[in-house]
Amino acid sequence: MPIIHLDGVPVHYAEHGSGPRAVIFMHGGFGSSSELWQRTMAALPAGWRGYAIDNFLRSSPPPQGYNVQALAQRVHAFADAMDLERPVIAGHSMGGVVCQLAASSQPERFGGMVLVCTGAVMTNHTLGRVLLKDLRENGYANMRETSAQWFHRLPQPFFDGYVQRANDAPLQAMIDVQQSLLETDCRPLLPRISAPTLIVFGHHDAGRTIDHAEMLKAGIPDSRIAHLTESGHTPMEETPEAFDAALHAFLGNI
Repeated sequence: MPIIHLDGVPVHYAEHGSGPRAVIFMHGGFGSSSELWQRTMAALPAGWRGYAIDNFLRSSPPPQGYNVQALAQRVHAFADAMDLERPVIAGHSMGGVVCQLAASSQPERFGGMVLVCTGAVMTNHTLGRVLLKDLRENGYANMRETSAQWFHRLPQPFFDGYVQRANDAPLQAMIDVQQSLLETDCRPLLPRISAPTLIVFGHHDAGRTIDHAEMLKAGIPDSRIAHLTESGHTPMEETPEAFDAALHAFLGNI
């Protein structure tokens, strides 16, 4: 994988495709990595290239530490360092919060945004607090059971690799970024986002319900929801054909 230095630290990323338009993909938390987006990048339409940043594996921590604000700054730094003109940014779960922060702080920088199974706020999110408590008390002892909650239809062998990568991630990084998620409220920032936005909602998502998707749509001026009826929290792997259809249609219209 290639390496780029951002804010003085090495950051790994995966890339695929070629063409004048670019998508920067951000993975979620709990040890997720660029592998989450490998299949999606390989399926991008002609003329699009994809970049998937690694944050927990193979990369150094941001100088400001592991929090969603620092990871949003990493998105800006990556787009600048790669000289990408108005790229689309796409984020899953935690990565979706990172994208909201990035797009609201520099509204003209991005040509589009894709928010996958995410939301604007987790301050009262019971499951998020339960999982953080479990990480603090038990480390990775329950990581396989925790990871299974992100899938309605378990895609083997992707799931086994996902669990292994989750166990390889720095535990304190997982704790710190989850804490920052629970403390971050993007609701006041949503009206600042000018990029056309696709909100992908998985019908069987236990972590991010339809209320989260509708809140994003109500707050972001130019936004629409793609409701994937057969998917849970990770539609790019659970229902790849439906996910690609929604993504490609969106990319074709911006």
